[in-house]
Amino acid sequence: MLTQKQIDTFKERLLKEKAKTEGYLENREEVYDEGELSHYDNHPADSGEELFLRERDHALTELDEEFLTDVDKALLAIKNGTYGKCEVCGKEIELDRLEILPEATLCIEHAREQEEQEHQTNLDRPVEEDVLNASETAAHKQLDGTDDAGQSTDAFSQVEDFGSSDTIADTKGNHDPTRE
Repeated sequence: MLTQKQIDTFKERLLKEKAKTEGYLENREEVYDEGELSHYDNHPADSGEELFLRERDHALTELDEEFLTDVDKALLAIKNGTYGKCEVCGKEIELDRLEILPEATLCIEHAREQEEQEHQTNLDRPVEEDVLNASETAAHKQLDGTDDAGQSTDAFSQVEDFGSSDTIADTKGNHDPTRE
């Protein structure tokens, strides 16, 4: 059981981390508010680097926002008097765990279970199926790779509907094996 002094110490740490993380988020937003309007004179490598940096910062922003959500949950638990107890089973969270992760609201067993579930969910289907309407494809797919209407349901055919780099010479009937 945590003492009031320990809870106050954790609350202070959580508030400091929250303020620091919110500062990071504000600084990232300011950097991209002052971006260049024209990319006409930029070398393609410069544009690629800028895209990489923006994507990296986007990922960091997502992590910071998730962290802030966890901190807010922990601060709410302090307010409600449930801080230091697992929100699933109600067991005491180990002091060592709280010292490392003061934002923890789950005991180590339930934290591992949650992480495994999230990891398994992310591995279930390829991300491309989000664009290709996977639920509709999976529901109507036949063993021969066609749907109920006889249309091809393989991922390549669906992506190819958006366009391809084939030229007229690549289409069926236009290949002359004697010209090679």
